[in-house]
Amino acid sequence: MVNVHFYTRRGCHLCEQAAKVLAEAAKEWAFVTTIVDIDADPAARALYHEEVPVTLLPNGQRFRYGLDRNEFQRQLSSLGAHPPCRGRCDQPIS
Repeated sequence: MVNVHFYTRRGCHLCEQAAKVLAEAAKEWAFVTTIVDIDADPAARALYHEEVPVTLLPNGQRFRYGLDRNEFQRQLSSLGAHPPCRGRCDQPIS
């Protein structure tokens, strides 16, 4: 399972737009999102204070200031993400 880290803060319109892209992508791809409010995490705030939203993938790909849906989905595919399980999850995905 691909783990996506999403660094955000309240009241950020770019963060809200990126969250919508993540929500839409989650309908088509199986991945886990870890949401980090940078204002509640001093280490994250030190890293990303001026760059939110930041979406970080396990391959090091980082999206800053927004999230391009097509590129995000291409990256998910390259990381081996697949469509969400519908029905029996023990069956191979074709």
